[in-house]
Amino acid sequence: MIKKGKIFLLAAVLLLALTQVAFPALKAVGPVIPDTDPGPGWSAGYNGFPTWYRDKLGVTVELPNPPIGDGVNAPTIIFDPVDPLFPFSAQIGFGTEAMWWDGGARMTMPAGPALPAGGQALLVMAVEAAFDQGDAIDRTQITFSRIRIRIDCPDAGTYIVTHPYGQKQFVVAAGGIRAINDTVDIGVTPGVFTGALAGAIGPFLKQVNPAPAPGWIGDGNTAVVPGDPGSPGATVTGSPNNRNFFRVQGPGGLDVRTNLFTVNALEFRGTPFDITRATFTRTAGVTNAEVFAQVPAPVTAGTILTASIGGAPPVPMTQSGVFFFTRIPFNAALPTQVTVNGTTGGLKPTTLNKNLVDLVQITKATYAIGANLLTIAAISTDDQAVLQATGWGAGKQPLLAGGADTTFNPANATPPLSIGVSSSLGGAKSTPVVVLP
Repeated sequence: MIKKGKIFLLAAVLLLALTQVAFPALKAVGPVIPDTDPGPGWSAGYNGFPTWYRDKLGVTVELPNPPIGDGVNAPTIIFDPVDPLFPFSAQIGFGTEAMWWDGGARMTMPAGPALPAGGQALLVMAVEAAFDQGDAIDRTQITFSRIRIRIDCPDAGTYIVTHPYGQKQFVVAAGGIRAINDTVDIGVTPGVFTGALAGAIGPFLKQVNPAPAPGWIGDGNTAVVPGDPGSPGATVTGSPNNRNFFRVQGPGGLDVRTNLFTVNALEFRGTPFDITRATFTRTAGVTNAEVFAQVPAPVTAGTILTASIGGAPPVPMTQSGVFFFTRIPFNAALPTQVTVNGTTGGLKPTTLNKNLVDLVQITKATYAIGANLLTIAAISTDDQAVLQATGWGAGKQPLLAGGADTTFNPANATPPLSIGVSSSLGGAKSTPVVVLP
């Protein structure tokens, strides 16, 4: 897990040979609940992180806001305590990190020439929420998939480490404490939360025996907590290669193994979906909202989405596989929001809001080299919208109404790579510039 400082990937061995087997991992990531507070603070429930992650089997885990438990007692979501030096930490209920899913195991390593008193082998697996520089500061949120292996090695030699999500071979030049120290974090780009989908975690391991508390896929009640090797542990299921164990093989016939793990994760209590588009068309005084939404695969049977605007009764959305759509006539003043509610069987309803904006289309973006002439034309689905273009160092420049050509002579006499068009009613679009003779 991360404490203060940057994310890292390291291997404290002279040679590391990978024999990792690739398997499909996580399937989808949920939306970020937006901050709707116009002031310097934050709206209730905002933390800037995705609401859920989902694996290929349809298991969806959530990051409760605020976190559940105290970070020590189970059932709980593993997280750092609030850091009073950072106001955003108090807003979200944790410090430098928290987990959607956390799993781990620990074993005792035998004594050897380089390890007279014996040692430990530690496996940490997680899908984490953290911050780019460690401290809880809004707009620096990162998420990532982590697999960490730390082993005290009794002697030099070749070690093979097998865990639920793969296998690695390490050639250790000198044994000792943490002679193997390997961390792989996949994701870690601020604001880009799909990166964790490419990590090795997935499907999510589930606690089996003893069974977790209702609603949890692992509650940590009897799990091997890192730093507490005396815990009895729990068996798990879910390894994509049926390796529901942690094993270290090494020189001299060394072979230690455990099938006891910690798993901490709360199954998402609502209906997972995202509003993928909320736009409107207003022509000659007639206004319609077009609402698109998507649920992650595999689709849970009985999923129903409805959309509403301005407090009007909800309208059912038509489903086609993972996609949902509806069109709603309305007369509300602009701008406004669309609200989508999702229900699945007896699960807790999920409600998401999205700003309703016009749809901008760029019909022309060309640059004539000989004449140093940039020509842009664009239209909006609202005939009252005012459009402006950017992209060539001149700030925002107004465009003619009705999709008419607007021409410019860029000061640098070079073609811009692309231009963007924004609307006074919230819509925006960008496109590459076509270069003409």
